[in-house]
Amino acid sequence: MHHLAKIRRGTVLLVLVLLTAGAVSGYVLLNPRRTWEQTPTYIIDDRGQASISDNDGGLGATIAAITSNDAWNGAGAGTVIEATAGSVAGFTLGDNVPMLNFEDPTGACDGSCLAATFTGFYVTSGRGRNRTTYIVDADIVTNTAYDWTSESEPDGCSGEFFIEGVQVHEIGHALGLGHTSVAGATMYPSVAACDNGPATIAADDIAGIVDLYGSSGGGGGGGGSCTLGQPGDSCTSNSQCCSGKCRGPNGNKTCR
Repeated sequence: MHHLAKIRRGTVLLVLVLLTAGAVSGYVLLNPRRTWEQTPTYIIDDRGQASISDNDGGLGATIAAITSNDAWNGAGAGTVIEATAGSVAGFTLGDNVPMLNFEDPTGACDGSCLAATFTGFYVTSGRGRNRTTYIVDADIVTNTAYDWTSESEPDGCSGEFFIEGVQVHEIGHALGLGHTSVAGATMYPSVAACDNGPATIAADDIAGIVDLYGSSGGGGGGGGSCTLGQPGDSCTSNSQCCSGKCRGPNGNKTCR
């Protein structure tokens, strides 16, 4: 389970996770490496989030954010996430029906936890180079003990947490990404209250999702092609390449 948690240090939030893969720098993939076999359609809690005072409790804002070309669908890997409003009355972990719940019926996200993604549901087949691992479910829950806001809320933000940025981050986990050490990226493990920056993915996030899902060249849902380094372009880190692979000796690395 991956979760976003608040720590008592001003308005800083810390994402605490138990990752089995680590990185010194750049994006991190969950271990084992895994993707969805087909584009998942998330059911987004049609009750909305009770503390958000726009016209639907942040429902529309959340759907728009997680499917936006500013987020994962705009990375150049095609449409990697779809979403629709619906009932979460049948919310069940591991039932192969991915849901984003604006509450937490599991009780797993309490205390300093803001939101959590259950990433442990996947299947593996084959051996060696033919080994593939596919995600089959990755439900998301939200802690109602905190005050939330959205870009659509008319009274702005005051000590609240943007539902869009937090849920775009959680969807990143659901798609197979861990936490990065690159500051300013959506998958960076901390964010300040009233900072909706994570709703827009950065170059490091793009490199990670393209590594997992490939480059479509045209981007799904109207997304453009990857604007990072192409094969043969000089680079210094994986996050600078569309392939997510920067290889070669120091001072002479190129995208592969």
